[in-house]
Amino acid sequence: MKCVAVSVFLILLLAVTGVSASVVNSIPGGTVVSMGLPPINYFGGGPKVFGPGITWSSTNAVNPFGSPAVFDFVGTADFGTNGQWNSALGAPMVTPMAYLNNTSEFSGVTDSMTFEFANPVAAVGGFLNYYPNGSGPTTIAVLDAMGNVIESYTLIFNTSGDPNTGQFWGFQEATSEIKSFVLTDNYIGITNLTIFGAAPTPEPGSLLLLGSGLIGAIGYGRRRLGL
Repeated sequence: MKCVAVSVFLILLLAVTGVSASVVNSIPGGTVVSMGLPPINYFGGGPKVFGPGITWSSTNAVNPFGSPAVFDFVGTADFGTNGQWNSALGAPMVTPMAYLNNTSEFSGVTDSMTFEFANPVAAVGGFLNYYPNGSGPTTIAVLDAMGNVIESYTLIFNTSGDPNTGQFWGFQEATSEIKSFVLTDNYIGITNLTIFGAAPTPEPGSLLLLGSGLIGAIGYGRRRLGL
C-alpha cells in the first residue's frame, strides 16, 4: 500500500512540475509585442526593457570587426542568400526588429541575444531570418528560471531571397515555465515577438499542500481499512 501511495504522489508531482516544450510555427492566441515606436535604432548590448516586463540584451555589445547587435531597428539587415530585411518590413506599417551580428567568423566568439520575461510564459516565438551560409549553427532556445535549457532548435531553412522574407519559429509548453528566449549566431533577426501565458505554475507551498493532502487521504484510507 505504501509503495502504491508513494508512486501516485510522484506521478502527480511530475505532472505538476514536469517541463517540456514543443517547437512550433505559430502560437494561436498569442500576443505580438512591439519593440517600440518610434524606432530608436539602438546599437549595443542593452539591456532594453519593453512590453510587459520583457528585457532584451545581447553579448554582441562590442564588435571591432563589424557592427554590434541592434534593437528596435528599422534599417537594413543582411541574411545572405536569405535576402534582407529593410525599412519596409511589415509594410504598410514599419515593424522594428532585433538583429544579431555574427562575430564568430571574425573573432571566434559566438554571440547571442536574449529576451527575458519578468513573468514566465508558456509560449514564445517570432518571425525569424538568418544567414544560412555562416559559420553556424544558428540556434534558438528557451530556458527556465534556473537557466536550464528547456528546449533548443537549430534553424535550417531557405527563403526565396526576396526582401523581408522569413519564417515563424518558437516554442510552446503546457505551463508558464519559459523565463527566457535565446537566439544565437549567424546574423539572426527577429520581429513580431509573440508570447502566450498559461495558468500560473503552483508555488512550492502549493506542492507541499498537495503532498500533505495526499498523505492525509492515504492515512484516512488506511484507518478505514484497519491497516
